[in-house]
Amino acid sequence: IFNIVAERKVARSMEIADRLNVKRPTVTTALRALADKGLVNYEPRSYVTLTERGERIAKCVDKRHHVLREVFTKVLLLPDQHAEEAACMMEHGMNTRVCRALTGLLTAVEKNEGLARALNEAIGKELEHSDCETACGYEVSFQENKTMNELPDNLNTLGSGQSAHVLRITGGGTLKKRLREMGITAGERITVVKSAPLDDPIEIKVRNYNMSLRREEAARILIQ
Repeated sequence: IFNIVAERKVARSMEIADRLNVKRPTVTTALRALADKGLVNYEPRSYVTLTERGERIAKCVDKRHHVLREVFTKVLLLPDQHAEEAACMMEHGMNTRVCRALTGLLTAVEKNEGLARALNEAIGKELEHSDCETACGYEVSFQENKTMNELPDNLNTLGSGQSAHVLRITGGGTLKKRLREMGITAGERITVVKSAPLDDPIEIKVRNYNMSLRREEAARILIQ
């Protein structure tokens, strides 16, 4: 949304769907969730714009993406496509402290060509003698990483009829306990039967049982 608005002042759900290569219902569900959080101004069949808070957060994410991409290409010498995909996967999970540290690294490399060459050579030598299989026992292909990145991150991002597996439930307290008692546990398959608009609950199916969840409850359920 941030990128489209920067180009055209406003965004349409169709444009967002085309950019992300997803279906319109998926975008509609996501826009409703973002509107609930006060991040976008959204009404059905109308333009989409960012709120002041939404724009502030989007600028931060865009900054993180830029820093990650520059580090991947200039320090790690990764191909542009790999750097872009990796930055997209990591930008939302990077906190301010990490962003500042990577910015410092990038600035140091840009100011010191000798440091840049030394890092490039050292990293290149290490790569000649290591890979993911020897380091952690499993190698995830680039295509697998891309597919993983395209999956929704929480239950609110699924549209009616879509399914996913529960990755984990965030937070703690009585809500987490209640969700587990309802059968919503890691690895369990969960299907959205009906996704109602705005603050209305969504109907889901778990273990052949239908139940309803509020939006804030669904946001706690991370999926893959």
